[in-house]
Amino acid sequence: MSLAVLAEIFTIHNLLMMNLGLFAGIVIGAMPGLSVSFAVTVLLTMTIGMESIPSMFMLLGGYVGGMYGGSITAILINTPGTPNSAATTLDGYPLAKQGRAGDALKAALYGSTIGGLISAAALLFLAPQLAKIVEVIASPEMFAICLFGLCATISLSKDNIIKGLISALLGLLVCCVGLDPIFGTGRMIFGSRSLMAGFRPVTCMLGVYALSQVLFECNTARQKGDSGTRGYEISKSALRLRDLLKYWKTILKSSVIGVIIGAIPGTGGGISAMFSYNEARRASKNPEKFGKGSIEGVLAPETGNNAVTGATLIPMLTMGIPGDAVMAIMLGALTMQGITPGAKLFSAGSIWVYAIMGGLLVINIFMLLQGSLFIKLFVNVSRIPENILLPCIVVLCTMGAFAISNSMIEVAVLIVFALIGFLMKKFGIPVIPFTIALVLGTLCETNLRRSLMVSYGDPMILVRRPICFCILLFSLLLLVYPTISKAIKALRKRAGEAAEK
Repeated sequence: MSLAVLAEIFTIHNLLMMNLGLFAGIVIGAMPGLSVSFAVTVLLTMTIGMESIPSMFMLLGGYVGGMYGGSITAILINTPGTPNSAATTLDGYPLAKQGRAGDALKAALYGSTIGGLISAAALLFLAPQLAKIVEVIASPEMFAICLFGLCATISLSKDNIIKGLISALLGLLVCCVGLDPIFGTGRMIFGSRSLMAGFRPVTCMLGVYALSQVLFECNTARQKGDSGTRGYEISKSALRLRDLLKYWKTILKSSVIGVIIGAIPGTGGGISAMFSYNEARRASKNPEKFGKGSIEGVLAPETGNNAVTGATLIPMLTMGIPGDAVMAIMLGALTMQGITPGAKLFSAGSIWVYAIMGGLLVINIFMLLQGSLFIKLFVNVSRIPENILLPCIVVLCTMGAFAISNSMIEVAVLIVFALIGFLMKKFGIPVIPFTIALVLGTLCETNLRRSLMVSYGDPMILVRRPICFCILLFSLLLLVYPTISKAIKALRKRAGEAAEK
C-alpha cells in the first residue's frame, strides 16, 4: 500500500467517519427487528453532499458494525438484532443464562474482528486479480453475469421461488421507467418530465428498506402493544485472546466460508453464519456442547458473518454487481457520487479503490476498540423506546430524499416505495431480489442490447460463446434446483411411507 493511499486513509475526517459509521451500525444492529441494510440505508442519508471516500468509510463502518451489533441482543435476550446473528442465539443465549454473557460477547467481538480482517485482506489481494480478468469480458458475458446475480438472489427464496421472481421482475420494471439507455426513447413516463430520468435507486432503497421498516415496526407495535423495557445483564468476561485462539481452526474455516459465500452475488451473512456454525459443530471434538453454551458455537457464526463484509465488495468493485443488499445500496451511493465501479478503477491505478480496501482493514480494528470500550453503552442505547426512535428515522429519511435533488418529487417517490416495501413484507415477498434487480436492471439491459446489436439481432450469440453459455446454464440450474430438490424429497417421503406399509 503506497504512502499516498495511507495518507488518504489516515486523515482525521476519514477516521471520524469510520468511527461514526461503526457506532451507528452497532447501535442499529443491536436493536431487534432492524437489519444491516437498514443501518446502511439510514447512514446513506447522512452522506449526501460528502466526498466519496469519507462517505464510503461511513457506510462500510455501518456495514461492519451492524454485522457485529446483531450479536449483542442475540446473546443477551435470545433475539438477534439482525438476521445475520440468528445462529449466534443457539449458544450465545445459553451462555448468558449460565452467567457468562461477558464471555459470549467477547467471543462474538473477537470472532467478528478476525473474520472481518481476513475478509478485508482477501479483498485487497483478490480484487485486483479479478479486475484483470474482467477487462477481457465482453457484453454477452457481462449480461450473463448480471443474470446470474439475479438468479442467485431469487433462488434464496426457497419457500416460494415465485415470490422471489415477482420481486425481481418488479425491480426490472422500475428500471424501465425513464429514457431508453441506448436510443434515449421515453418509456413509461406518461408525459411527465419528472420521470424522464427514471427513479433514483437511492431514493427507492430509502423507501423500500428504511421507511417501510418503520411502517412495519409501527404496525407490529400497534398490534402487540408496548412490551416494556427489558433488562440486560452483562457479566465480566474472564476470557483472554489466547483462550479464543485455541479454536483457530474454527476461526480460519469460518473465515474461508464467509469469504467464499460473500463473493457469490445474492448471498449474505446469514447463510455464511449458519454454514460456519454447522461446520464447527461437525468438526468439533465436543459436538454435544453445541446448543448448550459453547464458546466455539459463538465464535463460528460471528466469524462467518463478518467474513463476508470484504468479500461482497469483490464483485461490486470489479464488475459493478452487488454481492448482497447492502452492496446494492452502496452501489447506488457510488452512482450518486458519479463513480462507476469496474475494472477501470484498478487499471487506472486509482488511489480511491485502494483507499477503500485499505480503510476496511482499519474499520475492523476500530470495531475491536469500540466493542471493548463501549459495550455497556451499546447495550443501554439499544433500549431506546420505539416511539422516540422511529419518528427520528422518518425525519432522517425524508431529509435525505429531499437532499438528493432538492425536490419534493423525491419525497413523493420515497413514500410510494415505502408503501410498496411495506406491502411486500406484509405478503411475504422478499425485498432483496427487488433491490438487486433495481441496481442490475439497466446494466443487464444495456449489455443484452449491445450483444444483439453486434450480432445483428441473433440471440444465439449468448449460446455460441462458451463462457457465456456456462454462466447462463448455471443460472438456470440455480432457479430450478430448489423445485427439483423439493420434488426429490417428496418422492423419498412417499417411498418411505410406502415401504412402511
